[in-house]
Amino acid sequence: EDEEAHLPLKKYIEIKVSDTGIGLDDQQIERIFDRFYQINNDITRNQAGTGVGLHLTRSLVELHHGTIIARNRTDVQGSEFIIRIPQGSDHLKMEELEQPDTTTSENNPTITTTTTSEQPVKTTEETETEKKIKSKSNFHILIADDEKEILNYLKNELSADYKIHTCNNGREAYEYLLNNPTDLLISDVMMPEMDGMTLCKKIKQNANINHIPVILLTAKGRPEEQVEGIEIGADSYLIKPFNIEVLKSTIGNLLSNRRLLKNKFSGAQEQSDKVQNIQLKSADEVLMNKIMKVINENLSEPTLNVEMLANSVGLSRVHLHRKLKELTNLSSRDFIRNIRMQQAAKLLKEKKLTISEVAYAVGYNNLSHFSKTFKEYFGLSPKEYMQNAHEENATENDIIEE
Repeated sequence: EDEEAHLPLKKYIEIKVSDTGIGLDDQQIERIFDRFYQINNDITRNQAGTGVGLHLTRSLVELHHGTIIARNRTDVQGSEFIIRIPQGSDHLKMEELEQPDTTTSENNPTITTTTTSEQPVKTTEETETEKKIKSKSNFHILIADDEKEILNYLKNELSADYKIHTCNNGREAYEYLLNNPTDLLISDVMMPEMDGMTLCKKIKQNANINHIPVILLTAKGRPEEQVEGIEIGADSYLIKPFNIEVLKSTIGNLLSNRRLLKNKFSGAQEQSDKVQNIQLKSADEVLMNKIMKVINENLSEPTLNVEMLANSVGLSRVHLHRKLKELTNLSSRDFIRNIRMQQAAKLLKEKKLTISEVAYAVGYNNLSHFSKTFKEYFGLSPKEYMQNAHEENATENDIIEE
């Protein structure tokens, strides 16, 4: 029994929430305010929840120097939560108080907001801090999760540093990414309509948005799931419950790496001596030449896949994935697919082969699979692509004749 619950309420406000449920055991009472902790029993097992709500409640109560406790009721079966917050503001520090406008009249004690054209003078330290915040907040981050509590929690944690946008499922997220500039995606794995794995795969297969770093969040930590996530192109894979500081560091690193990669291939050569040389190291050049040689020699073989490529260049699948991700920002699977698609487009433009022959020439023995992959990559079916190429050639010929 919490002794604080019997203190006089003269200077406190008490809020009590009670139920007539099955009650709480000692372990649940001890951990119920931990972030992401969820009670697992026959009643709660099928109920949606994330384990964020009570942790957030305690954080808000503690901001006001209050306390919150959970305990079992003594009058009937059930549990109760007791919140106690000190009255007034004497217990708060100056920096915790909202400062009233100094222009408020002495005769009117009500705090009012006054608009003035004069801006307060900022110190050098404040200016530098604001510059850093402004620099970070130029990044747009999309969060996809079907749990509102998780969305709100992450938005609250990250919105001070970044522009945050949210979606409730993978399909909405994919549509958003196609139509809005986005610097990074944080996605839950288990979602309705389109799960996080499928979303990540579609992103990495789309040439217009495959540069966007993807962080997958999941409550399941099976190694095979993590391997699948990495193989389809996820840049990071965090298991719930995760440390918010780890997530923030991961976001910072991915955005920083993305910026460096952009600089490498943007053509902006005039950079300070502090920036590393943008040329590939000789060892990387040798590796890329080996990789391209294997792919070109086996492009028409349906057996050309990540495992075959890794074995041929003498690397493990994981090591190959890391190197290609570092050098091209693509997963091994997507790198092979992209080369196949680019070669297919070249052959279709030449119009010397039928669509079926082109599919076989780039390693697809299933025409339907080839057409689907081609459309995902270029946004056009092979037939539409050929027609467009033919029309472009006809237009060019007309211009030449004129």
